[in-house]
Amino acid sequence: MPIVRATFPTLARLAGGLLRLALPDHCAICHRRAKRQICADCARTFDAARADAPLRCRQCAAALPSLAIPVDATTTLDADGATICRTRLPAVCGRCQRHRPAFDEALTLADYVAPLDTLMIRLKYHGILPFAREFGERLGDALTARGDATALLVPVPLAPSRLASRGFNQAWELARVASRRANLPASAHVLRRERTTAAQRRLSREARRRNLRGAFVASDHVRGRRIVLIDDVMTTGATCDAAATALKDAGAIHVLAAVVLRTPSSQ
Repeated sequence: MPIVRATFPTLARLAGGLLRLALPDHCAICHRRAKRQICADCARTFDAARADAPLRCRQCAAALPSLAIPVDATTTLDADGATICRTRLPAVCGRCQRHRPAFDEALTLADYVAPLDTLMIRLKYHGILPFAREFGERLGDALTARGDATALLVPVPLAPSRLASRGFNQAWELARVASRRANLPASAHVLRRERTTAAQRRLSREARRRNLRGAFVASDHVRGRRIVLIDDVMTTGATCDAAATALKDAGAIHVLAAVVLRTPSSQ
């Protein structure tokens, strides 16, 4: 009995901490009172809330130097051939022009920089799953704004050994929240990782590509489908490229890589 009584305060503190995470009353960034994990003021770090959001490569979502990189333009004509409007589209960055990835487009919520990078690390490596809800809902809002009602959300899978050690796949946690938010179907079973690969963090861009070559296999359930490939962070794009290659090989007609954060990259 003494042992049981001694554990009650510990369990109560643990339960209270988990409840505060699940039902936050303070912003995870500025620690002021808030109804969400990230308050409205701190949410201005996301592209959608910024008037000065960077121009991004439409292929890989890397932020572009706005003064150095031109934009393409498309012209909409009426039935008589008169110009209705010209729509400026973000250009494709130099790296994507040289080595076009298998995914057709990419979107991101923001760059992988402070303070958002710390929150992603807490989600990915410390299992603070309420951050998956915060980021997943914002991904869902971004997908809703695109207006594609036929897309299937597919998370980048973890290798079985890594999934077993971590206990969850952060990409799936993000995908299922985004799925509910955007009212789009999601599946964690149509794309699988065939083998465990070396950790990507210390590898060069080319080494990452070699490391992931043939690592993914997709089922024929993606044939003829438009796929939204969900992941937490895109660094070089090698993971999404390899996953999109498998999806395209299985018959997917379009792959949008949708990631929460994009590591800033040089041209």
